[in-house]
Amino acid sequence: MGQNKNHRPDPDDDLDDEITSDEIRRIFRNHPRDYIAKLEEIGFIYHDDDTDHEEQEEADARPLNTNQEYLVSFFDGDILLSEKTVEIFLEERRSRKPNFPLIRKYFKQANKNLLAMLSDGLHRYPVSTELLSDLAFFHETQNILSTLIDHYTAACEKQQNLEVFSELALNFYYATLPDGYDALQALKEKYPPGTTKRGVLDFLSEMENNRDSDADTDVQF
Repeated sequence: MGQNKNHRPDPDDDLDDEITSDEIRRIFRNHPRDYIAKLEEIGFIYHDDDTDHEEQEEADARPLNTNQEYLVSFFDGDILLSEKTVEIFLEERRSRKPNFPLIRKYFKQANKNLLAMLSDGLHRYPVSTELLSDLAFFHETQNILSTLIDHYTAACEKQQNLEVFSELALNFYYATLPDGYDALQALKEKYPPGTTKRGVLDFLSEMENNRDSDADTDVQF
């Protein structure tokens, strides 16, 4: 994070600092997922201090067990996709000490075998929040919007636990919002008014609309 590029010495700097601090707090509160863009809008320059560190971690990462060796062989195209592949991936993902740098680099490379495995896993486990989250992470590197929409929509359709459904719908919304897709509105069109899922979606939409309204309120001088 850099300094405000619009800052100039001024007798009212103390007041400006207070106003800026209020804006920063408002941005972090109302825009937890896109705070970087919002900070840049008010003049801050963002420097990702973790980038070089992550790249070095990924370059140095090596398989530390047989599961990780298997996954690397699969990602490199030496092993065919099977149910075993998905199970090993989930087992490694849920382990006490996952080798995040090793796996992360394949996400950043938009590895086609990784994408095939995630899609296959979601056909087997369509309501898996873990695999959906990973698919959304993959989408950050390579645009797979239609695939992401299809899997999240299917998961929301199949999930009957309303608490989990609410979490899925909100994750769906945040994962596709940068692409201009309103997942909550799209889901509402699938469930008639008066149904329990529609009630959840109406509540989430109202919550997000209120959040946006608060975020658009100008700072009062």
